[in-house]
Amino acid sequence: EQYWRLRQLATVDERRRQIYEASRALLQMDTDPEILQPLYETLTNDIKTIQRLDPSRRDLDAQLKEAETSGRKRGSGSAGGSAAVATEQELSVAQRHIQRALQIFMDLYKGEKISASQFESARDKLRTLGLRVAVNSSLLMAQKAIEHEDGIRAMSCYRRAESLLGMRGLPQDEKRDKLAYIKAEREKLFANGGRGLLMLASGE
Repeated sequence: EQYWRLRQLATVDERRRQIYEASRALLQMDTDPEILQPLYETLTNDIKTIQRLDPSRRDLDAQLKEAETSGRKRGSGSAGGSAAVATEQELSVAQRHIQRALQIFMDLYKGEKISASQFESARDKLRTLGLRVAVNSSLLMAQKAIEHEDGIRAMSCYRRAESLLGMRGLPQDEKRDKLAYIKAEREKLFANGGRGLLMLASGE
């Protein structure tokens, strides 16, 4: 019995750790709280299970309070509208967190802790979030490159953003606005960068 208790404790504690890290990362990406709510509910239940199996784990009290408070919040529907990171490394980390969150939702669905509709909604919204973060980050990196007078790097970032905007997932008006923004920023680059950037653009 002691063995199975320790094994259950280790399993639940590992899930708690993964959910906590993923939920904090998603929160920083302006993720709709409606996506986060099932994560916080599971996190709350896992912490309570851990403390029941091991009453000495008072170190989780603050995390429990945070999960309970966050789980009561309701979404605004923004779903990462302005979420962006400034480096390739940060973007890779953000995408890993989103992929981990997708896997967590899959595990919760398989474990019958969330419904099929909850899983499908979270999956679709997380995929859209991943695409949006990649687009926004490409635009931010382009802006940073321009600030450092690296027009070629900026052009590369704009090309990547355009490619991402060609994928399914984002609303048409958002795509249209961002493509118009890219076009305007490109024209500024051409005006300031001269023949070299024009040749770069025509060679695509």
